[in-house]
Amino acid sequence: MQRRRWAILALLAVTVGILTGCALFNQPPTANFTWTPSDPLARTDVQFTDLSTDTGGIVSWSWDFGDNGSSPSQNPKHEYEKGGTYQVKLTVTDGDGSLDTLQKTVTITPSLDGTWSGVMTDLNWNQWTLQLNLHHSASGGITGTMSRGNQTQVITSATFDPSSGEVQITSMIFGQTLRGTLNAAENRISGLWYDALAGWVGKDWSVNLQ
Repeated sequence: MQRRRWAILALLAVTVGILTGCALFNQPPTANFTWTPSDPLARTDVQFTDLSTDTGGIVSWSWDFGDNGSSPSQNPKHEYEKGGTYQVKLTVTDGDGSLDTLQKTVTITPSLDGTWSGVMTDLNWNQWTLQLNLHHSASGGITGTMSRGNQTQVITSATFDPSSGEVQITSMIFGQTLRGTLNAAENRISGLWYDALAGWVGKDWSVNLQ
C-alpha cells in the first residue's frame, strides 16, 4: 500500500513537472510583417504579408490598420481612403495563448485613382457633364478616360504632384487640358481648362470623387 502511494505521488510529480516544463519552455511568437507596394497609394490595394514566427505555430492574427480598419486574416489586403501616415499593428497568438504585437508606420501617398464626376463650363457659359475614370498605378502612372457630355475619349496624358495637389489632364481628341488642384479632403478636383494646342484659357471645371 505504501509502495502504491509513492508510485502515485511520483507519477503526479512527473506529470506536474512535464506540464510546468512545457509552460516554462514555451517561447512566445515573434510578430513581423511587410507590405507591397512599398510606397502605396490611396484607394488602391495594399497587400500585407505576415512574417511572424513561432516554434509551435501561430493560430490567430489581429490587424489594426490605423484608420479604424481591422482584419483577422493572416495576409489581408486593405485600401486607405486618403494619403497620410498610419500606425499599423499586428498581434499574433500561438497555440499556448502567448502573443506578441508589432507596430510599423505605413505612409500612403494621395492618388487620383477612381471615378470623378462633375461639370465644365465652355466659353459660351454652357455647362457640360464631365467624368474622369482614372487608374493610378503603384508606379505613379495615370491612365483613363474623359467623358464630356455624351462623348468619351482616352486621356492622352495625366500628371499629379501629391505634395502640391496640382493636377493636369489632357485629351488631344477633345483638344483640352484640365488644370486643377486636389483639395485637402482628397475628394474634389477643381480648376480651369485650356486649349491643348494654343494654350488659351477656357472656363472652370470641377469633379467630385464618386
